[in-house]
Amino acid sequence: MKVKVAKNAGFCMGVRRALDLVLNAARELQPNEIIHTYGPLIHNNQVLEILEKRGIRCLQDTEEAEQGRIAIRAHGIPPQERKAIRQKGFKIINATCPRVAKVQGIIKKHALRGYDVVIVGDDNHAEVIGLKGFANGRAHVLNTPEEVDKLPSMDKVLVVAQTTQDERAFKTIATLIEERYPGAEIYNTICDSTHNRQEEVRALCKEVEAMVVVGGHHSGNTKRLAEIAGATGIPTFHVETEEELDRKQFQDLTIVGVTAGASTPHWLLRRVVHKLESIQPRGVRPLQKFFDRYLRFFLQSNLYVAGGAGCLSYAAAVLQGIRPRLADFFITFFYVFAMHVLNRYTDKASRFNYPSRAALYEQYKFGFFLTSLSGVIVALIIANAHSRALFLALLAMSGLGLLYSVRIFPESWLRIVKVSKLKDIPASKTIFVAAGWSVVATLLPSLREDQTLGFQTLFALIVVFVLVFVRSAVFDIVDIQGDRLVGEETIPIVIGEKRTKRLLFYLVLGLAIALLVAPLLGMATDFSYVMLITCLYAGFYLFVHKRELLRPGSLRFETLVENGFYLAGGLAVIYQILSNGP
Repeated sequence: MKVKVAKNAGFCMGVRRALDLVLNAARELQPNEIIHTYGPLIHNNQVLEILEKRGIRCLQDTEEAEQGRIAIRAHGIPPQERKAIRQKGFKIINATCPRVAKVQGIIKKHALRGYDVVIVGDDNHAEVIGLKGFANGRAHVLNTPEEVDKLPSMDKVLVVAQTTQDERAFKTIATLIEERYPGAEIYNTICDSTHNRQEEVRALCKEVEAMVVVGGHHSGNTKRLAEIAGATGIPTFHVETEEELDRKQFQDLTIVGVTAGASTPHWLLRRVVHKLESIQPRGVRPLQKFFDRYLRFFLQSNLYVAGGAGCLSYAAAVLQGIRPRLADFFITFFYVFAMHVLNRYTDKASRFNYPSRAALYEQYKFGFFLTSLSGVIVALIIANAHSRALFLALLAMSGLGLLYSVRIFPESWLRIVKVSKLKDIPASKTIFVAAGWSVVATLLPSLREDQTLGFQTLFALIVVFVLVFVRSAVFDIVDIQGDRLVGEETIPIVIGEKRTKRLLFYLVLGLAIALLVAPLLGMATDFSYVMLITCLYAGFYLFVHKRELLRPGSLRFETLVENGFYLAGGLAVIYQILSNGP
């Protein structure tokens, strides 16, 4: 089934900021220190359960809390409550959304000047409760045009909106208030994110046959999105998780739209999208069904990734001037497949970032384990058939790969080394993956030929390292929410998304310059010039990701990125054929 996902679906800036602040605090947690959130941090049960496991507790009253830090959620709280929290000795993590804080400031300023404050919103919503606290007891909350007539007589009137209100409804109410109270000061305080996602839903409903809205059933902005979609007349389904989707309801549909509330994490949205994409509508061509099913399987099982690694080893051999052999392809293929599969079982973020892949691995757990273990053994047999040095080097690399997720430092050492596993080292995942691939794809063929490790081998290793690093870092950016929730510190988490994107751009640019210069310095064969195409391709998928021309995390985007290595292998084959002649 074709699925169109709204670009503005999922976490808004305020919710993402609140979650980041709390998770950053959790990373720096001192012994016996406790972090509480004053009420649910966001309206999403799945995220709250994960936070609970990270030691971040939700409380409704400060009497329930032990000493520690209290995080004020994105909705904000009344100033009186904040004062009470401080008086009880708690340190405050202020995660109030900046846009909500702006509305609070507007209300406070006008209240001091004697204005009555009319808030268009839901009276029991946490944000509105907080806003009322800044009005000095002169707040009036309404939610429908009919309620305007019930307002009392007022001289000076300020009108604001709950930041997640329906903008069209707000404008209707604001017009009626202005008619009744000439001179009323009206501030449209609806968040840009709210406005954008509401307009996007209205536009998307014209292009699809049904709409799925993902988010908590008690989330006000999510319910509003469902109401807007339903008002267009198309079938609308408000679900909290993918388990609520009924396949039978979608089998007669060919294209479905998906959006999500401001407190819905991307990994939960991705689960719903993956399930919808797996539904085959009636009447789909058998060949297309077959292609989609098996492409998805090859990607999710890491067979496609391993094949790309094998192709990269072929390209690395040609770049060094070594005669490429099929043995190099299979050694790299089996090694990468085995390491990705075995480490996948210890990757806590996998079930959030790649839910359908995690489900596949769980379903065929024994089969994948046996296949990956067999892959390592086959790779070692092939290596041993060529040279003892190659066998020992591959054995060492396999051992390091398996140790990545295993505790190697005792708990008593934690004060000194700060980590218990290699995977706990900040940014280790991206660096270790790139290092593992580059060593196996580049150094091992040199050992097979009993060559000394010269500049050509070193340069080829750098080329492979950069290409794999860029590929892995792009997926780290896509996976940032799930990684943050489980405490993994990937490069985008350590240095930030913007800096990571900038770093990847400069790496690709630097690699392109190096590929141009290397043959002139005798550090690579003329195939180096051909490899410039792979730099252009990497730049292309970075552009696609930046502009979101394909949905990050989608099957198409993943295929686009992985195809870069098949391109490198294909270029190497063509270069070999043309160089050797008929």
